[in-house]
Amino acid sequence: MSQLTLDKIQIGIIGLGYVGLPLAVEFGKYRSVVGFDINQARIAELKAGEDSTLEVTSEELLSATHLSFSSELEALRPCNVYIVTVPTPINGQKQPDLTPLIRASETLGQVVSKGDIVIYESTVYPGATEEDCIPVIESISGLTYNQDFFAGYSPERINPGDKVHRVTTIKKVTSGSTPEIADLVDALYGEIITAGTHKASSIRVAEAAKVIENTQRDLNYRLGERAGDYFQ
Repeated sequence: MSQLTLDKIQIGIIGLGYVGLPLAVEFGKYRSVVGFDINQARIAELKAGEDSTLEVTSEELLSATHLSFSSELEALRPCNVYIVTVPTPINGQKQPDLTPLIRASETLGQVVSKGDIVIYESTVYPGATEEDCIPVIESISGLTYNQDFFAGYSPERINPGDKVHRVTTIKKVTSGSTPEIADLVDALYGEIITAGTHKASSIRVAEAAKVIENTQRDLNYRLGERAGDYFQ
């Protein structure tokens, strides 16, 4: 069982795209956050108070007074909760490419310590977190899952470019690898999600929830396209 408590959490966010940056900014208003990205140009622009994705404003960046940015691995070492927000692209066979997730897990394997928690937000199929990502961290760190370190999954629900439905105003699904970790992960997100959270019964259930949401979104989009064709 992790001895980590809510008041001692220091967050590292891996990946500062349209998902990771808004999350880093919101958490960075209240607690210590390191925003990490391997793209040095991205880090440079964020340090300059600019966001080329236009997901957050310069004023919002300035409001996150506890947020720092780095592309250096050592900057992550003081953290004890890591949130992975890297993309999950589709390959030529229209299957999810887990390469960014595996590389992020390799990075975390070098810095994760006993008692730490790794939370994944990237879109994956049910089982991917514990079957594909966690073993990478175990292999590199030499630590044992659910004994030395723990995990959570909270699927991202960001709609890029939407200035009304933001990260804080969309209900968040959370989960953890043990009941105690699930409670802690849920409480952590509850600090910033004004729309509230829903604690899933397991990581796999939370992963499935994201798949269902994406399927519904895709079906609605395709039905809308067909309706448009019909009424033309």
